[in-house]
Amino acid sequence: MQVKIKPKARKYIESLPEKSQRIIAEHLMQLEDLQTARDIERIQENDWRMHIAHTYTAFFHIEGDIVFIDLFMSIEEAHKRYGRL
Repeated sequence: MQVKIKPKARKYIESLPEKSQRIIAEHLMQLEDLQTARDIERIQENDWRMHIAHTYTAFFHIEGDIVFIDLFMSIEEAHKRYGRL
C-alpha cells in the first residue's frame, strides 16, 4: 500500500523535533503492509488509528491501495478531543 499524509498532518509532524519525526516515519512505514502493522485499531467502518511510541496518534483511512493519514496529534490531544475510543 502507498501512504499519503494530508497537509495538516504533515505540518504537525514537521513541527516536531527531528528524533520524533524519525520515529513517526518508521511507524508510518508499517502502514504499507497492514497485515504486519503494529498498534493499529479500527475505530469505524473505514477509519483507523495508530498509536506511535505511546506519544502520538495518527488517524487514517484507506481508499483502495492508498492509506491517507488524515490527522496527527499527541495521545493526550486525541483523548481530549475524541475520548478513549
